[in-house]
Amino acid sequence: MSYPRITRENAAALSCLGQAPFGWIAQARWSPRGDMLAIAGGDGIAVYAGGFGGAPTWRLSAHSAPVKDIAFSPDGRLMASCSADTTIKLWSITDGAIAESATWHGHSGSVEALAFSPDGRLLASGSTDCAIRLWDAATGATLALLEGHADELTALAFDASGTRLLSGSRDRTIRIWHLQAGLPRELLGAHDDWVRDLAFQPGSAMLASAGKDMTIRLWQLDGASAERASQAHAGGVDSLAFTPDGAILASGGRDNALRIWHSESLSELAALDGHSRPVLALDFNPAGTMLVSAAGDNLVKLWAIA
Repeated sequence: MSYPRITRENAAALSCLGQAPFGWIAQARWSPRGDMLAIAGGDGIAVYAGGFGGAPTWRLSAHSAPVKDIAFSPDGRLMASCSADTTIKLWSITDGAIAESATWHGHSGSVEALAFSPDGRLLASGSTDCAIRLWDAATGATLALLEGHADELTALAFDASGTRLLSGSRDRTIRIWHLQAGLPRELLGAHDDWVRDLAFQPGSAMLASAGKDMTIRLWQLDGASAERASQAHAGGVDSLAFTPDGAILASGGRDNALRIWHSESLSELAALDGHSRPVLALDFNPAGTMLVSAAGDNLVKLWAIA
């Protein structure tokens, strides 16, 4: 069944299509083609292919501790996972099958965040050891060790050009790492409490950040546009996701709600109640027709315009 694209005009009509129970959940991600949905947490990784609901197509349990984040390469041929066991694993995706292909060691603490560069050549990882590592995605070689945060890393995002890496931390700051200029770091700004998530608006240089200070903040990396902020979720904001066209920003938080925002004005378009615990992960599918949410109530829900 096909569903209409989620827009500013119809966002208030989003409804839950279905849900599936899991253990402790940390992340949910669509593959670049939208044909796979991966869910990571305390029990490893569950992957749905060709549909959602019931038993997952694959269960991947190679890590020895909870999986904290997952990321697909832009071409969809690789999936990376990171864990509290301090490792990163690469999974090859071929002909509708997934197989573990490599394990990388380097961090001394739990690996909390991952991000592929837009060309797929680099994988960035952030850890509770307060460091970011840049890896060669083909060989697993560490290309750079980025240090500067005073507390554990919580979120990473490459800009569209792949020349800048943005990082968020429990130290409340967001930093820019200029990859083509010898990796100097620049303080973009800060929240009043720790930064929980980062997301770039597709096709632009605007970054959205989520904080425990209950706000969503927008940062324009190019030009002279000022930061914009909005009080979003009582107790803190945990997760962010833009629609593929960048028109809508979704957020999840400690008030157990999903909120849909006009991405530039941060005016609220809709509030969705469906979880009974904080909403920890959000992702729109590449077609912009579905939104996945995962929460502390151990449920993954799929939302669309019925």
